[in-house]
Amino acid sequence: MFPLLVYRHPVLLLLVLLILTPYQALAGDKLELTGSAFFKDTYSQHMWQLDRSKRIRNIRDINNYLVTLNQGQYSDWRLPSKQELYNLFAIFDHKQNGEVKARMEGYYWLTDDKGNPIAGSWEIGDQCGPSRTYYQGKSGYIRAIRP
Repeated sequence: MFPLLVYRHPVLLLLVLLILTPYQALAGDKLELTGSAFFKDTYSQHMWQLDRSKRIRNIRDINNYLVTLNQGQYSDWRLPSKQELYNLFAIFDHKQNGEVKARMEGYYWLTDDKGNPIAGSWEIGDQCGPSRTYYQGKSGYIRAIRP
């Protein structure tokens, strides 16, 4: 009787799902500042640059930027994957970024499935609710990530 009642009443189904879903998955900030130049995704444990690079147009400049960045406090900065960048956009879309304020619009350099650098952007779609569609570009910013 209980499952039939829940399926016939969407509000009850939502209530049951809310009760069964862990609180952290529903609310709370997923990003935290770790100094003045970085922030951390508390779920994936990845660290991101707070400030993005200037607009970069070619692979040589990408490599130079990462080499310079890796001479600083950390030496394992890299371009994010398409999925990692999508996840970061989703955190901002769902307003789970806490005190982290970062410019997210525009095209970013990331790595494709083969590890090659490509510029692309996750643009807001026109569907109901936050959804994004990926578009490839010719240049972009770097917001480096590290493990």
